[in-house]
Amino acid sequence: MLFILLNWLYIFITTFITGYGILYVLRRAFGYAPRQIHACVMAGLVAHTAYAQWFSLFYRVNLEANLILVLADIVILFVLRKPLLQFMKNALKETGKGKKIGVFLLILTCAYFTSRGSYISDTNLYHAQCIRWLEEYGVLKGLANIQSRAAYNSSAFCLSALYSMKYIFGQSMHAVQGFMALLLGTVCLDIGGVLGRRRVLLSDFVRIGAIYYLTLLHREIMSPSSDFAVMITLFYVMIVWLDLLERREASAVPYALLCVAGVYTVTLKLTAGLILVLLIKPAAMLLREKKWREILTYLALGIIVIAPFLIRNVVISGWLIYPLTALDIFDVDWKVPAELVNADSYQIRIWGKGIHEYELYGGPATWWPNWFRTTLSSTEKVLILADVAALLLLVGLFVKQIKEKKAGEWDRLLVMMTAAVSFLFWQFSAPLVRYGYAYILSLALLVFGEVYLRLFKNKRQTVGVIIILAMFLVWKAPALISGIWSQRSLPYYIAQADYDNNEGGEDVREHQVGGITFYYNVSGYHRLPGGGSMFTLRSDRLEDGFRYEYHDWKEIFGVTQ
Repeated sequence: MLFILLNWLYIFITTFITGYGILYVLRRAFGYAPRQIHACVMAGLVAHTAYAQWFSLFYRVNLEANLILVLADIVILFVLRKPLLQFMKNALKETGKGKKIGVFLLILTCAYFTSRGSYISDTNLYHAQCIRWLEEYGVLKGLANIQSRAAYNSSAFCLSALYSMKYIFGQSMHAVQGFMALLLGTVCLDIGGVLGRRRVLLSDFVRIGAIYYLTLLHREIMSPSSDFAVMITLFYVMIVWLDLLERREASAVPYALLCVAGVYTVTLKLTAGLILVLLIKPAAMLLREKKWREILTYLALGIIVIAPFLIRNVVISGWLIYPLTALDIFDVDWKVPAELVNADSYQIRIWGKGIHEYELYGGPATWWPNWFRTTLSSTEKVLILADVAALLLLVGLFVKQIKEKKAGEWDRLLVMMTAAVSFLFWQFSAPLVRYGYAYILSLALLVFGEVYLRLFKNKRQTVGVIIILAMFLVWKAPALISGIWSQRSLPYYIAQADYDNNEGGEDVREHQVGGITFYYNVSGYHRLPGGGSMFTLRSDRLEDGFRYEYHDWKEIFGVTQ
């Protein structure tokens, strides 16, 4: 736990300084200055993730990457020390005593759960292995041939590798997702303002959804999962976007920057891309005012963020977008065969729909009832039904808006539409609940929240939300307290629980390729290189990567699978 706090302090300092430097330059160029510390930290997280991805293309993401990062931050701190310190002073002054106490308790709680718990199965399967490849080699050509899931290429693993800092803590830290949960939690604490302002905002409802999501993560938040990172970022973007609308922000700058963060979510998980429907607002504002320089700036920022992700896709798998074989552009010897890519795509879709017998796959009328009945908990069933009702209500809100033509309503409807199309895409592609909590919760809460605000005014609004929050605390607080108490005897108050030692539920088999021992099955973090068996080395050096080569099971292990 102590190591996590030290790791987070380093993450906070470096992301804050980098983020402040970026936003300071944009302020000088376009005249908009953020006032919140969390905006600087999020800008820094986006920048550092892009940096780690770029760095991985040339070298390992380890001590060297951090030395360069620290040197850059020292320069920023030296040049901007006066405005940066004044910014911090103003931000802390505007933060009430109650929120400061809340942040302190949140830090301790998040650090406690990030220090211990359990891993989701995918961490042993490929998350940890991908992070170790980055720590020791950077990106390798054809890595997807040894571990197909490496082709999913989440930028979250690059950020985790950047901050794993094994050379300091003696083990690879996996605390970035916990830090991101902490960041979202600090933003959610603003829901306490409902008492002071005596009215409820639409963003408060999304905050309730984000708080609920964070309570679900407490046992597994130490997993370096891309699913956690992308859901947290999506909640952050929607909450801050609504905050801007609610204070009637007229500048296009913060909306455009949140869209850059939306591009960042694509690099975390490709399916998050529909958050970019929000682009409609800043694009319309900038085009209407003919601010071509700003448009080019945001396009450049988006390209800087997305380009290393796409390049890494090609290096890892030979495909620009994996697993999409329609874009067959590159002819490289390490390319994963198209039939395997299509099979992986098919498996992602059907497993997300709760189908484990391929022949049962059909249209929605076939899989949806089975998915709803067999894969969802009782609470999740209620949430999905609420989303279906929310979609119908949203249609009604659109029709009403078209008839009444109230200009101010379109901005909120755009956020609801973004949540709706994201939910529908998730629902009909790979609706594993873990992949879509941000859509599931935000859609229903946005739409029902909007209806609630239209039906009730001021005092009634506040009383109702306070009752909801009280009921939520009665429901969730005992589970969190129980989680804290049940793990109190675990010895992780100094160091964080290490990655599992290959405890993936399957025996790890060894086989030789080019004189190098490879580990097959769930090899986790501690056995590198690990993954599959249908590959060969591209040369006599591991650093040169892998290409596909079929091998019979008997040839390798002397037995059939």
